[in-house]
Amino acid sequence: MAKESHDQRRKKKLAEERRKARQNQSSAYLGEKYKTDELIPTWMHTEIGIYQTYVISERKLLDQTVVDALEKLIGMMRTGPLPPLPETAEIRYEVGREEDLVIENIRRSWANHFATERRPLRDDLIGVLRTILGSIQKMKAPGPRSQSYMHHIAGFLTKKLGVSVRAVSADLKPLPEPNEGELVRLGRLWCAGGNAEARTGFLERVTYLLKTGQATRVIDDCHLLLGEVSDPSSLVVPELTLLIQKARDSLLTEMG
Repeated sequence: MAKESHDQRRKKKLAEERRKARQNQSSAYLGEKYKTDELIPTWMHTEIGIYQTYVISERKLLDQTVVDALEKLIGMMRTGPLPPLPETAEIRYEVGREEDLVIENIRRSWANHFATERRPLRDDLIGVLRTILGSIQKMKAPGPRSQSYMHHIAGFLTKKLGVSVRAVSADLKPLPEPNEGELVRLGRLWCAGGNAEARTGFLERVTYLLKTGQATRVIDDCHLLLGEVSDPSSLVVPELTLLIQKARDSLLTEMG
């Protein structure tokens, strides 16, 4: 058998690298095509499934885990029909299987919604997932432990849409809600009523958190507040956005 020449090996290596690059390429879509009145309910029910997983995981779900789950679900949908959902309504959480739980909860949320509403075409469903990936890409904080997207949709779904998801113990008793902290309390007073004193206290608290290496807290809490406001015309939106960018820059500096 003839040996491959150096040029042939080089071409094969380049082809393999291109193949791997295509596999690793994100499916994120940053356009507006799938943000239509018809598809917005599907978008919301997709994020409800993600948020349910966040609560079930005791709010430990990472943005990157959601990215991996959405990429996996997109791949499954492009390959063929999805497997049947479990027949039981019980949702079991196993540490280390958060990715699968995200997919299951999205599909359960879809099933509930599409039981009474028209199911979009497969390509449109994939488009919604890809657009959510684009949103995560824009919101993710630097580093692998980012939860800024999770905080953003938590604010939007609970305060703007009134979605309620409560975690319960093994004996079905509701678990206590997390303590959201002083920054969120001050931020709500400022964002909801334009309280100048609360704004001053909020900015002072942000300065302290950044000086003490807590930029992630600033990013997460500001995203929570942005989700709660969800009004591009609000005067607080550009200020919160600027603070997020400042905290991101601080975090990048900390990370070297």
